[in-house]
Amino acid sequence: MSLNFIRRQFFEIFMKTHWILFLIVVIVGVIHGAALALVGVVPWLVDLVFRLVYRARIYNNGTFFKKKKSTTSMGVIASDQVSVATLHGSITRISFPRVRKDTGEMFEFQAGQYAFLCIPTISRLQWHPFTISSAPHEDVVSFYIKASGDWTNKLFELASKNDGAPLDILVDGAYGRVSIDLENPEIYAHFALFAGGIGVTPMRSILNWLHYERYTLDRSEIQTVRFTWAVPNLDVIKAFMGNIDANGEESAGSAGYFAQEIFHGDVNSAFHSEFYVTEGVRDIEDPVDQQLSQYLHYGSRFDCIEILRELGEQAKRDGKDHVAVLVCGPASMVRAVLDTSMTLSKVINVKFDVHFELFEL
Repeated sequence: MSLNFIRRQFFEIFMKTHWILFLIVVIVGVIHGAALALVGVVPWLVDLVFRLVYRARIYNNGTFFKKKKSTTSMGVIASDQVSVATLHGSITRISFPRVRKDTGEMFEFQAGQYAFLCIPTISRLQWHPFTISSAPHEDVVSFYIKASGDWTNKLFELASKNDGAPLDILVDGAYGRVSIDLENPEIYAHFALFAGGIGVTPMRSILNWLHYERYTLDRSEIQTVRFTWAVPNLDVIKAFMGNIDANGEESAGSAGYFAQEIFHGDVNSAFHSEFYVTEGVRDIEDPVDQQLSQYLHYGSRFDCIEILRELGEQAKRDGKDHVAVLVCGPASMVRAVLDTSMTLSKVINVKFDVHFELFEL
């Protein structure tokens, strides 16, 4: 039941089967005299209640000391704080303030982490993990969720009919962490980020965090960041670019998915981006195509060997012997990046440290 295919295609069956088997094992153990097994169950139950009952409700209703008698929803993720919208590419965006202004309550997380979401309107028993696509310094916490299964399709349908009405969302998180130490300036000055389709969500969080570290916190040790994103068509990119007007520029007040300087920097910028659109052709009348024309490559796939070799050679010239590589996408993309990193680590004598996440769609 723990096979990757079963977990991804039949997640509910996978989860429910594990719950049933867990209860069977505990009950049978007690019947056969292994009552001590309950000792290990108690801490697990306490943790479960804390995460799924207490903390999720605090996020939604606020702490006891900050809750006002006249208000039923005071938490940082209270229903009146949540925004839900449908975007291009059958993608749903869920967002809420990182810090609630009137109470000071905060949702804390690190770049690249994920959280479990439960939407009672769909099901009170289903919790699904999604990457937090915003960076920790941003004012708004956001999730971008592609409709690719029963629950996510219901979410997209619900969002399309929401019409701005408050929506209850329970959150458990944040969890996980990037497996390489991106915060250590002594190790990494060169970064390669690869994303496939909606797998861009953790890469976007890390990319904007790196940009903030470099240009706002003046972390000059960050010398080069190369971001490569492969998508089947422009619809996926459009979902993440804010509101683009007829001149190919973001409308005033729109929330763009990336820091503006990442796409409008000069040749001396530490950040370099490339988008590979594997299907479709260039549309010179499309505002997004106009804005990103110098970054778009149609009908081709990126060459991770060339990208990583160039970055590795640059690291050597800068006196560094490590390159941070992060990839999230389909298995074929992840495997290509892993194989290339292992090979080049031996060939050019620079260690390519890889953090990877699989995302099949």
